[in-house]
Order: sequence, then C-alpha cells, then structure tokens
Amino acid sequence: MNEQGSIPPNIKRALEADIGYVIAVAGQPGTGKSLFVHEVLRQYPKSFLYATTTESIGPSKETDSDESISDRRMLVKYWRNTDVDSAHEESLNNQIQGLTGHTPKDKDIVIIDSWREFLQPISVEKNSDVRHSLLDAARRESRRLILVLEGDKSSADAHILHSADAIVELRKLRLDQRMYRQLTLEKMRSFPIMQDTYLFTLYGGRFTFIPWYKHQFPPITIEREPIADPANKTISTGNRSLDSVLGGGFRRGRLSLIEVENISAPYVETICIPFLSNHLQLGRPAVIVLPEGWSPDRFVAGLSQFVDMNVVEDQVVFFGRHALGSKGNVRTIDTDPEKTLQEIRYEASQLERRFEKSVTELFALDTLENRFGDSAVKGMVAETSAGLSGTERSTITILSSQQSLQSSGLSYDLHLRIQDIFGVITICGVNPRTGLLAVKPVLSGGFLDYELLPIV
Repeated sequence: MNEQGSIPPNIKRALEADIGYVIAVAGQPGTGKSLFVHEVLRQYPKSFLYATTTESIGPSKETDSDESISDRRMLVKYWRNTDVDSAHEESLNNQIQGLTGHTPKDKDIVIIDSWREFLQPISVEKNSDVRHSLLDAARRESRRLILVLEGDKSSADAHILHSADAIVELRKLRLDQRMYRQLTLEKMRSFPIMQDTYLFTLYGGRFTFIPWYKHQFPPITIEREPIADPANKTISTGNRSLDSVLGGGFRRGRLSLIEVENISAPYVETICIPFLSNHLQLGRPAVIVLPEGWSPDRFVAGLSQFVDMNVVEDQVVFFGRHALGSKGNVRTIDTDPEKTLQEIRYEASQLERRFEKSVTELFALDTLENRFGDSAVKGMVAETSAGLSGTERSTITILSSQQSLQSSGLSYDLHLRIQDIFGVITICGVNPRTGLLAVKPVLSGGFLDYELLPIV
C-alpha cells in the first residue's frame, strides 16, 4: 500500500507558474489542511511555512525523514512584536520580517498556517492593511502565497476568498457510515480546471490525491507466477492487497457476494481478471454465469491477455442467456431455475472429476434475475449457499446495484461493495467490515494488478 504523497495537477500548475498567485485553503478542523501544505513543502524546496501552532508542524516531524523540511518552517508565536507601519511600501520579505521577527530567505512559495492566528497579535484596525499589503507584494514579486483558513468557505475570511486567485476546500464526508475525503477547487484564475473535485487520503501521514480510475491493460502483458492460497480454508483473490483485507481471500465452502455499481468492464474485469487468471494458472476449473450483455468471447478477450486461450477453453464452462459463442464450453441457461442449478452442478462435477480439483463458481446475478425474477434468484442463492457447506468449493456472486434484488435478501458469508467516488473505484468490506479503499492500478509488472489505498 503506497504512502507516497501527491498534489493535484491543477494546483501544481499554479505553484510552478512564474506569476504572483494567492491560494486560500479552507476546511473544518481535521480535514487535512496542515498535511496538504506540508506536502507542498516537501515537493517544492523553494518554499517556507510559517505555522502558528505546534499542532500544525507536529505530524510532519514524525512522518518525514527529510531534515531540510525542518529548516523551512518555523513556529510564529502569539506573544511577538509586530511592525506593520508603512508595510504596503515594503517587499514581501520585509513585511514578513516585521510581522514575525524572522528574516526570511528568498522563497518562491510562502505558506501561512493559519491566517486567523497569524493576524491575532495585530490590531483589528490593521488587519485589512496587512492583508492587502501581503497579497499585493506577493503578486508584484511573482511569488506564490498560500493562506490556510479556519472553517469551510461559508465561514472563512470572506475578504481572502474574494481576493485569492484560487480557493481549495477540503472536506470530510461519509458514505454508508464510512469516511472519505474531498478536495474541491472552487476557483482558479488564469488556469483551466480540468477536474474540480478529487478524492484524497491522509494515509501514512501524507496528503495523497487519487486520480480518476482509467481502465486499461498494460502495453505488454505477461503470465505472472500465480499467488498461492494464503490459507487452507481460503482461495486467493489474485491480489495480495485484497487477500490481506479479506483475511486470506474467498472462503472455501462459503458463498461470497460482490456488490458493484454496474456491470461495465472496469467493475467486472478489475476484480475478476486477477482472480480468474490466478485461479486458472493454479490448474483449477471454473463455472461462470456471464453478466447480462457479455458474450463468452467478450469475457475471454480480457482474460486471455494473461492466460493462454486454450487453458480458458479447457478449464471454464460458461452459462449465458444467449449462447453467443463458437466454442464447445458455452451453455444456454434453461427457462427453469431448478433445472439451471442442476446443469451448473453437473458441469461443476464433470470439471472436478477431470482436473481433480475443486471448482469455483462465478455467478452474475443480473442475468439470473432477468431470466427468473428476483424471488426465484433468492431461492437459487440460498440453495447454492446451503449446498456449499462441507465442500472445498467457493461460489462468488456479483450483484449490480441497479438490480431489483437487494443484498439484504441474500445469504452469504463474505460481502464486498465496489463503487465509484469522484471517478475513483473504491472497495469496502461489508463483512468483514472495512473502511473505504481506493483502487490504484499497477500496470508496470505487465499484469492487471492494483493496490488498495486506505482512505483515512
């Protein structure tokens, strides 16, 4: 799980431009404002931070081994002498020296965290003069000035919000009783905003934004070494991060439920290809009930980039509402749900005899619901789940959130939910319960792999 910090590209363009620019960072307590400006401090050596509380600089001391950062920040105490007379005529460095007593070195980026605390020792009558003087000097000298505001944009300093060139708001939100974090670019003068909302995490004490998920295969694909099952009673998911989250992977003799936002390729292939390719490489057979609208050829097109096509044709039997396949391993779903289950069990038994290994079943419940209705599918899932007890088989069901069928009406042992948040695919465990985890593709190894980054 990657702990490397990062800043959204829109903000980096503003920080790296050779123009005067003022950025206001707003957010309630606990939203990550101080870790955001510390990430700026880490990534830009010609930056300096003036912090008004020890809490603003404490976390970085514990998580950062770069000694140069400690040299580029200082604590501005409340009990200090300030000189603001004729400040509007002075350079930015001279103004800061008068306000802090510190002689600053020339830095392209100056950060003040927080702006309200920074102004407190100054009389209220002078606050407006200080604000105008600092902002004017920063723009005149082509410096970047970052001001951290206390409270969201509705309660923050309205004068700063109107005067700033960019407004960055950080928020902490909740979805299904799980916390996630949002960065919004409310304003950005002189630069086009290609993306105005980002998902981010503070995992590892670093501010890390998470880019939009882009579903793609590596330019050069390989068959990697399969991942062994983490334990005797589990089957690997084909991804070590997910195995760890689930305590070893999918359980043998149990039914697992994967709830997805829809059955498009990013949701189905991201989870299924690593699992099935690993499963087949270990010499194990599988029975697959295809998602609605997916032909066997379409499903195999992605899988065969990492597993030999002959292996797929030999070890997998497909069921679908429409027998749209030229191979001999494709079956049409019957009109009777009980007969369909019998046919699936028959094919599974044949595969187990042939390969002398337990079969894994992957059922897309939208296809079964469209064929039999949600009430019949509940009975099919219950019967399948009951029949798994005492066996080495594992059945994985895929439920789309667009279906009439609800997860609360199904019997299962393990429950994962996969959904989109601000263009990022996220996973969370309903049982076992976990927080939200962002899917970060890892294609450098020539495989459709991913890391799971906790959103904390």
